Amino acid sequence: MFLAVDAGGTSTRAVVLDPSGRAYGYGRTSGGNPTAAGIGPAVNAIGLAAEQALASFTGFRRPSAALIAMAGEKTPAFKEQILRRLAALGLNQVVLDHDLLGIFHSGTAARDGYALIAGTGTVAARIRGDRLERVMGGRGWLLGDAGGGFWIGHAVARAVVVALDGQGQETALTRVVLEAMGIEAETETLAGRSEALRQLVSAVYARPPISLAELAPLAFEAHEDRVARPILVDASSALADLLSFVRAPDLAGPVVVGGSVIVRGMLSAPPGLRSELIPLAGGDPVIPVSDGLVGAAVLVLRHAGGQVDEALFRTIQAEVRRVSTTSA
Repeated sequence: MFLAVDAGGTSTRAVVLDPSGRAYGYGRTSGGNPTAAGIGPAVNAIGLAAEQALASFTGFRRPSAALIAMAGEKTPAFKEQILRRLAALGLNQVVLDHDLLGIFHSGTAARDGYALIAGTGTVAARIRGDRLERVMGGRGWLLGDAGGGFWIGHAVARAVVVALDGQGQETALTRVVLEAMGIEAETETLAGRSEALRQLVSAVYARPPISLAELAPLAFEAHEDRVARPILVDASSALADLLSFVRAPDLAGPVVVGGSVIVRGMLSAPPGLRSELIPLAGGDPVIPVSDGLVGAAVLVLRHAGGQVDEALFRTIQAEVRRVSTTSA
């Protein structure tokens, strides 16, 4: 028996499974990224998800091996605390792996290919033989992450500011952004626009900069607007560039994508817009996934020496979907 954990920035999921891919227990808690949440909260989230999954498992043989596919920095302090927490649950063999591998192996049984995540931030990877061969991006909102949620939200906010100030084009984004920020001000007069601008600037600076990512979905809502659409097209171009930097001429394979900007934004856009946004992968298939739990399960079995072929991969997918739905 094995425990697989997907520890992301928003939520942490865990599943108990056997070598045949059958799932027996499931847990879900808050974010387990130690960089975003802090070491203590991340350890607690992962520990609670593991406890929930193990509590759902009533079999005689309890898991002793676990794999965590996780975002964030794996510092010595984090490793010490998480290993101690899981050892208390009888999990004495613990592998810490990268969330990019969890995402990639949630979409395919292939051992080679590419992963691209675009949520608040962006990161891409080349995977060869189940291992990360090249990773680019993931530098955070201040130094990189072009095409991600913060990048789009920042562009949206700037477009509305210059429109209200009279320096930029009028845009449908103005109304939806003011509504999203809870600002009630008429924009038909110069005085009204000045007041709306004052409130918007104050509201933005009163919040953490990263919260601008919450405005990204508004660009997709207003996709027919002459200001919003170029923002989305530029974001897609930035993601295509990021993916191109990890490509290798000798490695073909699927492109597994995750994160709200791609999965709930670009891939869910109307056909006309989607055709502008998805020249991401060249001729390779693009496979969207919602999280990395299936991939963590694939990885824990492979670390134990198991062979995860296409049939077993499909079984794992179905079993994780079954226990997560049952536990919802």
